[in-house]
Order: sequence, then structure tokens, then C-alpha cells
Amino acid sequence: MRNHRVSVPPRPPDPSFLPGSVWWIEVSSTDLARSRNFYTRLFGWTYQSDRGPGRGRHLTARPAGRPVAGLAGVAVPEGQSVAWRLYLASANIEHTAQIVTRCGGRVLQGPGDAPGPGRALIGQDPTGAVVGFWQPAAPRRLRTTAPGSLAWAELNTWDGPRADAFFATVLGYHQQQIGDGALVDYTVWSRGGRTMLGRLQMNEDWAFPDDDAHWMLYFAVDPRTGTDATVERVLQLGGQVDFDPYDSELGRIARVADPCGAAFALIDPTQRLDPPIDLPPGPSRVDDPYDD
Repeated sequence: MRNHRVSVPPRPPDPSFLPGSVWWIEVSSTDLARSRNFYTRLFGWTYQSDRGPGRGRHLTARPAGRPVAGLAGVAVPEGQSVAWRLYLASANIEHTAQIVTRCGGRVLQGPGDAPGPGRALIGQDPTGAVVGFWQPAAPRRLRTTAPGSLAWAELNTWDGPRADAFFATVLGYHQQQIGDGALVDYTVWSRGGRTMLGRLQMNEDWAFPDDDAHWMLYFAVDPRTGTDATVERVLQLGGQVDFDPYDSELGRIARVADPCGAAFALIDPTQRLDPPIDLPPGPSRVDDPYDD
């Protein structure tokens, strides 16, 4: 991503475009060939090689002809790690950069050119989580919900209310608590009547005190295979398991990492726990976020 200013052609009308929606996801890798092989054998991804100034080593996963994610070969400085990155749609990337800074966040990179095409920036919210913002110059429909594609994205942070306030201002989300707000502090974020993202407040019952705020991306597994068998496949392919499979109202979930260390989650949304009958006032069920 280059930092010089260029004009972005007007984006063609696209009824699916909504600021704040998930626009793109990408994983960094210190061994692109190994990452490519891992996700091919795990999810059945096929790839297109992206070439052009400033793009470096970059692949777009396009199973069934529709994009699901990007893979970027990077050199990671010592002490840092590779990661999955979420990009949220912006109608005006320069304005987004100003609001991010004004609301206590930081602009880490950009705004600048982004492969796609469009303009993007990398920012950090006031609780420490890194996230991208993308102003597209042309429509691109990210494939979601199908096996091997994004099913859900969730911010894990130690300061839920501060994160809620920041993103409500930057992207205009409406936020609703679906936990009890104490033992389980979980909000869902929506805009224009569309459920988009989740926010989970970390606590020391399951997170380490030195865990940084981060985004967790959930990928749908084939129900015929299931989460448990997919976790075994992750291990066979050289990945690791951070959280063993467990049941939830959203589905059967596990948290894993690829062979280069990028963490993500697996979910079988067909295996859901029934919600408790005695829900406290305020919580509600979550609609499927990326139903397409």
C-alpha cells in the first residue's frame, strides 16, 4: 500500500455496498507457498496471482470463481507475528482517517493505493486492535457463509464499551448487547438493518492477561465434515489448535492457527446450542451476518 495521494474513480452503483460492512479479508504469510498449500488442502481454495506495482507477492483465493480472501507474502520483523486482517468498507477513506484519529485511534499505514482497486488504510482502535478500512473503486462481492469462506468476524477486546463507542462514531453502527453484560459481554453491530460484526469483551477466565485486542475471523466448515474433523485436518497440515471445539448458540467452534501462526476460527453453524429460556432483559438472537 503506497502512501501518495491519487484520485479514486467514482465507484459504480452497487446496492450491496454499505459503509461498515466487511469488504475484504487477507492473511499475511512468511512462507506463501506453505500457506497456499495449507488453505488449499483445508478449504479447497484455488488462486489467482495478483501482479502490479506495490502488490508484492499476493494471491486471491477464488473457489467457484468468487473471491473469498487474499494471501500476502510478507517479511515480518522479529517479535511480530503474521495475522488475518479484516477490512471494513469506507465511503471516503480520507474522512475515515480523520475520524479514526479524532476518536482516539491511530492510523498505522495509509491512506494509499490498494490492490482491488481502491484506497485503503490500516488503523488501530483505542483498545489496541488493528483493522483495515477500504474505499473501493469498483464492486467486488466477497463470497461468504459457504464452506471455506467467512462466516463471522468478531472483535476481542479488554474494553468493550470503549470499542463500541469508537466504532459507532467511525462507522455509525447500532450496537446491541446479547450477553448478560457481565459474565458474557457481547454486542452485535449492525447498520441499515444488516447485522455485520460482533464484539466480545475478553476476561481472564479464558484469555491470558497479556493477550492484545484483536479481530477473530470465523470460517464456515462443511457440515458433512464438521468442526472436529476439520480441526484434526489443521493439525495434519502443520497448524495448531488454540481452543478445542466447543458448542455455542452460533455453532460448534474451534480456534486454530495456520502453519505460519495466523490465528482464525472454525465454525459449523448447523450445530447450534438452543438458547437459554430465561434470557435476561435485552439480549436477542443474532441473525446470520453475511447471508448471500
